[in-house]
Amino acid sequence: MDQLKNIVKNISLFKDLSEEEIEPFLELMRKKDYPDKSMIFLHDTPITHVYIVASGKVKVFRNDLAGKEQIICVKQRGDMFPNVGFFRKENYPAHAQAIEDTALYSISITDFEAVLIANPHISVKLFRMLGDLIVDTNKRLEEMALRSTNERILLLLLRLSESHGTEQKDGWLKLNTKFTNTDLANMIGTTRESVNRMISHLRKDGKVKQVEGSYYIYPPKIKEELDQ
Repeated sequence: MDQLKNIVKNISLFKDLSEEEIEPFLELMRKKDYPDKSMIFLHDTPITHVYIVASGKVKVFRNDLAGKEQIICVKQRGDMFPNVGFFRKENYPAHAQAIEDTALYSISITDFEAVLIANPHISVKLFRMLGDLIVDTNKRLEEMALRSTNERILLLLLRLSESHGTEQKDGWLKLNTKFTNTDLANMIGTTRESVNRMISHLRKDGKVKQVEGSYYIYPPKIKEELDQ
């Protein structure tokens, strides 16, 4: 229970709740193991549960009209998905699949709503945090509409270094998840060739490097590139 409590306290949606306020949610969460490549839920099926990653990694993705996979994000330990699942009366907005052996905590939407009804003051706090999540989503949509392809690649690398990066010596950050250039392209709706060209340029300038299939990012230099 202590492990779960530590995970939940670091989730954006719950970060303003006290330990006492978090407790009712912890009592509802159930843990389940998912083997590598197993599906967690399918796009357009009814939302019944929201999930928190205890270990492993989950790919959230959709397929475009041509059947091409577009990765929305990769979730790892401590991440919750879908982000606004608790507040939707619709269907899952994408597919979710384990990309390695994974353990997830799940919480039923029905049980979650019962806690909110019984604790209105918790509802107010959660809705404030939901507003912040919506602002972040709108910011990403703005990037898609107003930024060039190269700028979107740079912004993606910075986001991944923040969400998936482990600090190394001399200012480098190692991405914990091994992303291919196709994965990166699918996350921002561009082509693998565009990502290949930009990554090649960044590697020559010492802003990105690859070691044994893992990306290493130097954020200060990426920000300099973005400002040029």
